[in-house]
Amino acid sequence: MAIIKWNELQLKFDLPELDETEEDARERMISPEEARLISETARGKFIQRSEPAQPEWFKDFLMLREQGWPWRVACYIAWASSPRNSRWPATLAELATEVLGLTTPRVVYTWRQKYASINTTISMMQSAPLWEHRRDVIEALVKMAKDPDYKAFNDRKLYLEMVGDYTPKSKLELGKSAQGDGLEEMSDEELRGWLGQPSTKSETNKRMESDSQIEDGDAGE
Repeated sequence: MAIIKWNELQLKFDLPELDETEEDARERMISPEEARLISETARGKFIQRSEPAQPEWFKDFLMLREQGWPWRVACYIAWASSPRNSRWPATLAELATEVLGLTTPRVVYTWRQKYASINTTISMMQSAPLWEHRRDVIEALVKMAKDPDYKAFNDRKLYLEMVGDYTPKSKLELGKSAQGDGLEEMSDEELRGWLGQPSTKSETNKRMESDSQIEDGDAGE
């Protein structure tokens, strides 16, 4: 799975056609005004929760709101980006009914189907901790690589590989293969030798030489 590089600027809301109350109004078969009133009521209850009761993803929700995302969509993205094992609410159905003020999670499914940017944003949010701790991890690697103890060999090896001062043999051989190295022009025997396999030609020559010696011996008699 490719890891999308974290960039908070990329979280900016860029779906002006997304109206978070439109699908709910259609789902409930009510007017847009009624749907907006239901949305505002649910939003007020969520924001007014006491601080200890706020979910772990609340800060991510606030960040997404600053980037312009509609509150329900921001809630869903922040919730879906949080660790599953400690996620509150535990299910999407509960998020929809207990937090977002929706009747079912179908509205959320519709958002995801219509707007691919939602899933892309979730992927970026999930990878955020990797980039947040990047400097700390690099500092730890450098510290270990500088240790002269033999136990730090792998750290030194990784460090030198990262800065380009060392290339593992496996990558060198892969590079040769990627460049062609004239493989298409090699015979079967040359390919076997390149791969480090025993040559069938040498075995054949040995048998031929053995047969020739036998024949020479017979001729001498």
